[in-house]
Amino acid sequence: MSIQQEQRIKTSKSKKSIQTATETWAFIKEDYANGHKGKAEGRPIAWSCAAMDKELYHCMGVLPFFPEQFAALSAVQRRGGTRDESVEKEAVRFARAAEQEDYASYLCGYQRVATGFVIESLRTGDWHDAPLGGMPKPDMIVTTSCVCDVRVKWFEDMAQRLNVPYFCMDRPERIFKGILSTPKEHEVDYYASQIEDCLTFIEEVTGTRYDPARLNECLDWAYKTNNVRQEILQLRKAVPSPMGCADGFGTMYPGMYQSGTKRCYDFYAKMRDELRERVEKGIGQIENERFRLLWYGLPTWYNMGIFNYFEKFGGVFVYEPAYNPDPWPPRRPEEPIREIAHRFLLRGTGMGNVVDSILHDCQEYKISGAVLSYLITCRPIVFPAVEISAALEKELGIPSVNLEGDLVDERLFSEGQVYTRLDAFAEQLLQRGPRA
Repeated sequence: MSIQQEQRIKTSKSKKSIQTATETWAFIKEDYANGHKGKAEGRPIAWSCAAMDKELYHCMGVLPFFPEQFAALSAVQRRGGTRDESVEKEAVRFARAAEQEDYASYLCGYQRVATGFVIESLRTGDWHDAPLGGMPKPDMIVTTSCVCDVRVKWFEDMAQRLNVPYFCMDRPERIFKGILSTPKEHEVDYYASQIEDCLTFIEEVTGTRYDPARLNECLDWAYKTNNVRQEILQLRKAVPSPMGCADGFGTMYPGMYQSGTKRCYDFYAKMRDELRERVEKGIGQIENERFRLLWYGLPTWYNMGIFNYFEKFGGVFVYEPAYNPDPWPPRRPEEPIREIAHRFLLRGTGMGNVVDSILHDCQEYKISGAVLSYLITCRPIVFPAVEISAALEKELGIPSVNLEGDLVDERLFSEGQVYTRLDAFAEQLLQRGPRA
């Protein structure tokens, strides 16, 4: 479907399997309310990205907001909070504003939506005409160089438009084979120096001095939270599946954006306890689970109901690799900055690592089929998809199907094509039967 057609599609919310998933919205609303209150009180605001170590902000008293998350929020909200389906999603409004400034429609949807929000807010002078009152105006913009193709220049562009200080932390990609590998000392040295430079930058902008004790306090909460999230991943392997990808994506916000806080830990501890009870009682997403699915890539935030689509066939999405954390090495409180550097460098980002990890996950979660979210505006997600599909079939005999679209711009979602593919895929999986 051409983006110029401006054809409005039918989208739906996902059905939640667990109670904790319904509480994420209140968590997000509280963060935005605290941000607007903090801005009014003069607290420093940073716009940053998902790949940053959030503990750095919390230990420095900075309130972080994330254009990527804001774009996802805009994909599910209509102007003024209305539920009138004749009103377009806010993500479409902001993306169009960016395109009118000559940002290409094939650029990342997150980028177009966040940049469009900046353009519209500067044009009208109204920063609150957006979901949850919009992101508070930043005092600084901080990003990293890793994973995302557009992020460095995207964030630099926003900083120039807003006339605020900008810092890019160079996070080296680790292209090694195997899920985990030990980083070399010179690699840790380099990334630790980048973290130190970032803390110096924040000190200069805010006037707040870095306190290692405060960073260690945040890291303690982050590690406790990560341990609980590892327990959650183990519980999710149960048959029948106690929760699915809709809940997985729906509950990623606290861990992705508020790591290092007690609120985040409490959220996942409650979620863990709920899942444990469901597993003990044999409660699944649906009554008659016939096949189990993996979702590779990021979700179509504007149409989360797609995660419930296979339920009428007895199929459930049980696992999504994106946003789930790896196990962390032991704490090193005597060297918290090097600890963060070492923790990050343990994770490989090469295609071999992605493929190996997914093959491992499919066996752990007893996957029968995979849906590959072929995000046509996100090269890092698209790039491994063909290899993943081939490896799944060759190594494990697991079929897959590609779905084209964008993360947040529903104009790039071909409704008829997508559901025709899913129907055919469900028929194929039913003929094969469940994975042993």
